[in-house]
Amino acid sequence: MRILIVDDSEAYRFFLRDMLERFSPSPGTRTILEAGDGESALAVLARDIEGDGQGVRCGVDLVIMDLIMPGMGGIETLARIKADPLLRDIPVIMITVSDEEENLERAFAAGALDYVKKQGRMAEMAARVEAALRLKRETDERKARERELRAEKEFTAAILEHSGDGIAVAAPSGEFVFCSPGMERIFGYPVGTFATLDDFARVVFPETTLAQDVEDNFPGGVLAGHVWHAIYPCLDKNRLHRFCQIHFSSMPGGNLVLNIQDVTFLEKQKRELLKKQSRHQQDLDAAAEIQQSLLPRRVSANRTFRFAWEFRPCETIGGDIFNVFSLGPEHVGLYMLDVSGHGVASSLVALSVYNFMHYQRSTLIDRAAGGIAVAPPKDVLTRLDWEFPYIKFSRFFTIAYMVLNVRTGLLTYSNAGHPAPVLLPPDGRLHTLDERGTIIGLEGFAPFEETTRTLAPGEKVLLYSDGLVDFQNEAGEYFGEGRLFDSVRSAADRPVAETVAAVGRQLDRFGGETRPRDDISFLGLEYLGPDA
Repeated sequence: MRILIVDDSEAYRFFLRDMLERFSPSPGTRTILEAGDGESALAVLARDIEGDGQGVRCGVDLVIMDLIMPGMGGIETLARIKADPLLRDIPVIMITVSDEEENLERAFAAGALDYVKKQGRMAEMAARVEAALRLKRETDERKARERELRAEKEFTAAILEHSGDGIAVAAPSGEFVFCSPGMERIFGYPVGTFATLDDFARVVFPETTLAQDVEDNFPGGVLAGHVWHAIYPCLDKNRLHRFCQIHFSSMPGGNLVLNIQDVTFLEKQKRELLKKQSRHQQDLDAAAEIQQSLLPRRVSANRTFRFAWEFRPCETIGGDIFNVFSLGPEHVGLYMLDVSGHGVASSLVALSVYNFMHYQRSTLIDRAAGGIAVAPPKDVLTRLDWEFPYIKFSRFFTIAYMVLNVRTGLLTYSNAGHPAPVLLPPDGRLHTLDERGTIIGLEGFAPFEETTRTLAPGEKVLLYSDGLVDFQNEAGEYFGEGRLFDSVRSAADRPVAETVAAVGRQLDRFGGETRPRDDISFLGLEYLGPDA
């Protein structure tokens, strides 16, 4: 709290300062200002005027002022304070050396809150000061509440004035007690045209059940606070047909509130949106067909290997893609990649990588010197890492890439952050190929490694995306690696198409009707041997 002491006696100002600090209920919370005469006091008050979010006001909370001073005396200074709109709410305690009735009457007439005698007891003086400060706090709080209420009222009025909705309140008798300007904007009738809700319903909604709905539910038919709504056709002042959605709510006092929205334009927008959505869905379906056409044949085989796959996008199109392709007479390549995110953006990146792997065969094989040299998988991943930087595509992707020598069974593979492929022998004792690397898109953050392994005839290599093991059913359970491994073991000695189908059946039993949240891809390749 800020207190201004006004007295021409420096010694008495020192006495008052000491008393105010000593008797303060919260030491250290009072700021004491001083002035030696009326002119100086007004100057101090003027300097202390400040502005905040609540307006402009003076920061001084109390003035303690001598009644008689040289120059501008206490009465005149008090009158000047009370005449100023920014200062008039500051309580003023006058200090006097006597109880002369005339001076006291003049002080109170000028606006003094209280007075104390200079020879009075300090405890009494401290109590009067505390009472004045308490009154000032209460006054400030009351004015703050008044400002808040005034601001809320103005804000509410502005909302009603500029809102496109119409708001009306009807008493239990059916008489309108309030109509917002939005009513006129919607229907064209000036506010006050309709005295009762019944008249309003009869003229504006002549071909609807609005009047009957209101009669059935109001007054007294709906619990307080209950809300219901319906869309009604109506006629505006120009007898043009419109559609309005009306929200009805019953107030505790029995009044009925109608919140009316003109949805004529929204209905038109809705129809246009449905058309656009239909065209958009057609485009997505076409894109999905294109993406599906890029995948290898679902089941394929030749003398040395055969493969099968399962693909379930979480949306019409997804960010997973995979392929199996020839790399000359003795090698076959296969990969699976998973682009971050879902939908169109991820699908476009996946398509770009597919095109790169399909058409940029110089990345995969080298036909120099009249022969065919297959590029090591780690070099292919390095090239992809530089061709598809995250900073350019705002997407990263994981990929597992393998090259199988169909004559020797030598499998060379490299992995960029993709789930570890599974090696499945006919006896079901599976192993994971745990070669790992960083995701694609970091532009050489870490070198890629590769590993080799020789496949025996009948062994299978299984690749899958994380959407498979992360698939959740309605209970929130994950499909997980355990169910995946159990599924492939159950068909370990069967052709790869049956192994893939076993995983699909287990996925259906686990998930039921639950839609996947991520693309699900599963690719299996079975090595048959060089002379199968």
